[in-house]
Amino acid sequence: MDEATKKLFDEYADAFDKLEVERHVPLFAEHFISAGPKGSIAQGRDQLMQMSRQGADFYRSVGQTGTKILSMKETEISPQYSMVTVHWAATFKKLDKPVEFDVSYIVQKTEPNDPKIIMFIAHQDEEAAMRELELLS
Repeated sequence: MDEATKKLFDEYADAFDKLEVERHVPLFAEHFISAGPKGSIAQGRDQLMQMSRQGADFYRSVGQTGTKILSMKETEISPQYSMVTVHWAATFKKLDKPVEFDVSYIVQKTEPNDPKIIMFIAHQDEEAAMRELELLS
């Protein structure tokens, strides 16, 4: 993994762990796609900021205490794009052990020292997983 991409995910992981929305939103391209088992949506950073604030409030409400990257694998798509699959762990007040999940990110490297996330794909249905773990009513 090149140094700029590693730095991108180090910054993203730290901001996500602390639920600091203002720090992670600039790591995304001006327009990007988010996707998961229920479909996809194209959005801009303004929408991401609003959704991320709601997401951070939600994670706090279900007792999330932290997140960290357990592993990352980068696959080059072209010299300007790669896919980084991240294996995450999230901890919650109500659970004895971390919850592990995967997300794949498409990273644009057209500006060599300033890569941006242009798409992410959640591998699991987060809401269903939280219900199964009894984190949701």
